[in-house]
Amino acid sequence: MRSFFMELQSEYEQITLNQIGRLEPGLSGCEVVSACKKITENIRFLRSDIEATLKDHLYPMLDNINSISAEDEADLFSTVQEISSYEIRLDPGLALMIYQKLLERAREKKDDDKILKYLYWCGITLFFFHNEQYDEKVLAYFEEGASYASKYHSFADPETRKYIHRCLGNRSMMLYSINQQQKAIESDESNFSFWNGLIFSGKDPDFPWINYFLACLNYRYSSISKKVHTDPDSETKETIQKMLDTAMSINKLLLKNRGSFNVFGSTRYEFLLWEAQFLSGLISFEQLRENISRAQTGIPPDDYSSNALFTRIQLNTYLMFYATKMQKLKDKKDEVMASSMKNIVDYFSLIPMTVSPMDVNEYLQLFVTNVGIFFQPAEHLDFILKMTTFRHIPTYAHSIIVGKIASCLTEFLAVRNPGCFIGFMDITQAGDAQSRAGELCRFAEMSGLCHDIGKITYVNNPFMHARLLTDDEFDIVKSHPAYGHSMMVRIDGASLHEGYSDIILGHHKYFNNAGGYPEDFDIAKSKYRMMVDIVAVADSIDSATDDIGKTYSDIKDLETVCAEITAEAGRRYSPAVAALLEDNAVKISLARILDEERRNAYYAAYLHAWS
Repeated sequence: MRSFFMELQSEYEQITLNQIGRLEPGLSGCEVVSACKKITENIRFLRSDIEATLKDHLYPMLDNINSISAEDEADLFSTVQEISSYEIRLDPGLALMIYQKLLERAREKKDDDKILKYLYWCGITLFFFHNEQYDEKVLAYFEEGASYASKYHSFADPETRKYIHRCLGNRSMMLYSINQQQKAIESDESNFSFWNGLIFSGKDPDFPWINYFLACLNYRYSSISKKVHTDPDSETKETIQKMLDTAMSINKLLLKNRGSFNVFGSTRYEFLLWEAQFLSGLISFEQLRENISRAQTGIPPDDYSSNALFTRIQLNTYLMFYATKMQKLKDKKDEVMASSMKNIVDYFSLIPMTVSPMDVNEYLQLFVTNVGIFFQPAEHLDFILKMTTFRHIPTYAHSIIVGKIASCLTEFLAVRNPGCFIGFMDITQAGDAQSRAGELCRFAEMSGLCHDIGKITYVNNPFMHARLLTDDEFDIVKSHPAYGHSMMVRIDGASLHEGYSDIILGHHKYFNNAGGYPEDFDIAKSKYRMMVDIVAVADSIDSATDDIGKTYSDIKDLETVCAEITAEAGRRYSPAVAALLEDNAVKISLARILDEERRNAYYAAYLHAWS
């Protein structure tokens, strides 16, 4: 089993080396499309190998998990570690399913050592998905693992005891992340007493308590700074002093225990001290910038570790934030904005596709919600679209085509059925829609470009297209409208692009509001309903007729897709939009887009990624 997954990893890495983002510049549009199709074809072969092995070997083993031998269990665990450790994260969806089965087996056998181990790995693997809807579920795994602290000394194996430390620390982390502040603080105090007692007892001197205790203090600092960041000019001296005291405690622990400090990059903790010193008036803004510049200088340009991402992206974002929000820095704002923005975009544009989106997403989310304060709306939108390009070229090309199809459908609707636009964009009569057709088409095209921006937040799972999705993975796929919507909202809660936000959120919602996702989005209440309906049809047309970047379904011809959409009119799709697909003139225009324009779209996306 283990050797099979290692062979697959090697094959996938070889395929990745040939991804479109790594091809030499100078290819024609047809050559780019041909290369993309070759990659998809290679992954289809990979898919057949994976499906056969899962069906013949793995799934039967998991279905009869209680009857497998101890040797098979050990081999299964080792295999999962190799495909989805914290460093690799090759296939967390499959790994989670296996860990959950192993946990069932351990519970059945009442094996506390293994229950504790598998609780931790279920929690941390689910956490890899980085999806808020799983926070409580992740916390439940760590809570149960932390409950074993009372039986700490009954575990003979020091490796097993370390899982107690990990569950305790991660429980605190999760409590802070879901805003259960008081419970998190109580957990910190309990953890500190527990860890401190172990240190003085002389037992397990090498266990990684320092990592988790520092993480707890970090989340405590975050809860204070979140309040300060709302309005740094008006924050009280008492709050700033508490912020400084916490940062000093963190750095003292770091300096005294540097040998044990092996989970988080040191720069983030040094920055907490610099930030608190700046807000306290102990160092100037120029000194803060100098410290950050020195930290960046020490990072190689091709380093995309979590620490490097933090230093290159988040620290420059903080500089822009303070230059924008603090009155005393208003004369420095333009210069800080220009230099910091260049540092971020230059670094971000070169992040290879092989870097995990989970590592990137934390900083991207913070950046795009903050830069809404700095950017004009058009600049903000352009940046987000560029980030989509840099993360996954087929997604960007798909978005270009959806925009073209949406514009085409809008143009025909404005002529054939202009009354359907009444109430949209302040249109009060059919004639207005016809006279403003150009404006409507531009809005439609930009809506298509934006509709899938949330997909750049997916966890890195190179096998996702090479096998059926797990339920957890499909839930992640369904979260992209909500994530995309969050990128359209500034950190202060204001919407930057209200119309596009509704289209991003609603393009998978059924016309009759009785199906699709997200469930809590009421499409009937959106004043952009007509454009949501248009983009939903455009998205379905392109997705069904193009298999580049997708290996989970076969492509269909345009005639078949039009018939399927028409059959779903009134339920899944708008009757007004679906009716257009029975018109030969519309089909001819769509066919041209799916042929000539699609080649151009992949070429444009390819060039954009290299520019």
